[in-house]
Amino acid sequence: MAKQQGRLLLIKIGDGEATEAFTTLCGLQSKTMTVNNNNFDVTTADCTAPGGQLWQEVMTGMRSIEVSGNGLFEGGTSLDRFKEIAFGTGEADTAGAIGNFQVIVPEFGTFEGAFHVNSVEFGGEQEGAVTYSLTLASSGYIGFTAAA
Repeated sequence: MAKQQGRLLLIKIGDGEATEAFTTLCGLQSKTMTVNNNNFDVTTADCTAPGGQLWQEVMTGMRSIEVSGNGLFEGGTSLDRFKEIAFGTGEADTAGAIGNFQVIVPEFGTFEGAFHVNSVEFGGEQEGAVTYSLTLASSGYIGFTAAA
């Protein structure tokens, strides 16, 4: 498998329509996705040799996905939709900062589902462009479609 360009890892936002179309959040120069598989301890002593060595045994608990990105702020349709979700304007306000997103990992697959906008930050230096950063957290089941 060939190495992939980082700019091909995409974060896309759904338009909120019944037949949802996704648009890339533009300007992001750095993107990260983390899959979390929490575990919990279910270790018990061996009934036949209770004094023997204990080996930890775990089960999977909650699963979650976190997404973050930062880059140069560019206006446009995708960021208008992001603003609706993040700041509770328009119809997205009833969802409580939750919208549908896709994260496309090149040569791996697409993660898709509802994500909560945990934070949005804007910044700017006196001699530089306006930047923004965002963090998203999965809200419910996130589907995965493997790359063809």
